[in-house]
Amino acid sequence: MYRAFAMIVTLGLMLGTQALATESKSRAAMNRRQLLDCMNRQMAANKALSYNAAVKVCNDQLKVQNGQGSVTARAAPADPR
Repeated sequence: MYRAFAMIVTLGLMLGTQALATESKSRAAMNRRQLLDCMNRQMAANKALSYNAAVKVCNDQLKVQNGQGSVTARAAPADPR
């Protein structure tokens, strides 16, 4: 009886950790997709914007959106010409 109970508990713990690992992987993939979409929008709107500048702008926007950053997100820099 004890062995069966221990087996069920162990199996439950194993399945629970698998579910948490899958959730964190999908969240990371979703954040990466959001970053790439934001960068595409930024770079399409401003052809002079560099890749690195787009990464900084979009990272700031995603941090604010996720509640991890400051309220004032960095805006895309103006054309330096």
